[in-house]
Parts: sequence; structure tokens; C-alpha cells
Amino acid sequence: MKNQYLSLRTLVMLVWALFVLTLTTQTDRVPVVHLMIALIGRTELGATIGHAALFGLLTAIAYAALRLPRRNALLLAMGLALALGTATEFYQQVVAGRTASLADLLANWLGVFVVAFGVVYWQGLFCRKLCSRSRL
Repeated sequence: MKNQYLSLRTLVMLVWALFVLTLTTQTDRVPVVHLMIALIGRTELGATIGHAALFGLLTAIAYAALRLPRRNALLLAMGLALALGTATEFYQQVVAGRTASLADLLANWLGVFVVAFGVVYWQGLFCRKLCSRSRL
């Protein structure tokens, strides 16, 4: 049962990574890209929120899928998401109809770091509660 759960988490991570790659490297002629742009709008704020959400969720999903100690899993998940976010922005320079921008790159990174902060904060709260119970 545990191996099936691990496989499902890995599959979810790979599907989400493929979804992120599709949204960030394809033109809006691809139906799913067109749909997402229509949902969030063509504003700078919409693009920023979209990029941050995509890469933040990628970080969270990768963190959950990795079977490593928590700290190592978080660092690896962050590294993967940061690398993918950076690579897709550079790749957009050669895709017709797409433009690479520093704002999008920073939004990608923002999503990664917000999720990482949330994970560390949540772990701190959990540890504080657990540690205070063990002292009683």
C-alpha cells in the first residue's frame, strides 16, 4: 500500500511538472494555455499570480513526493522548481508568441520561496507543539 501511495505522489508530481512546462513554454494557441490565460486574465497581476502559483504548487508537490528527510526534500524541491522556473523563462526567448521577462522569473521564484517559508513555518509550529508535549 505504501509503494502505491509513493507511486501516486510521484505521478502527481510528474503530471504537475508537465502541466507547468506546457503553460510556461507553449503559445496561447494551445487550448490549455489559452484557457488558463482566459481564467487569470492578461494583466501583469494575473501573470504574476499565475507564475507564483504554478511554481509554488510545484515546490509543494515535489516536497510531498520526495522520500527524503524533510530538510533535504525541501531543498531538492526548491532546487527543482527554481531550476525549472529559470529554464522556462530562458526557453521562452525562442518560442514564437512568448516573451521572457524578469518579472515572470521573479514571480516563479516568489512562489517557490513563499511555499518553502510556509513549510518551514508549519514544521516549526508542529515541532513546538510536539516538543512542549514531551516536556510535560
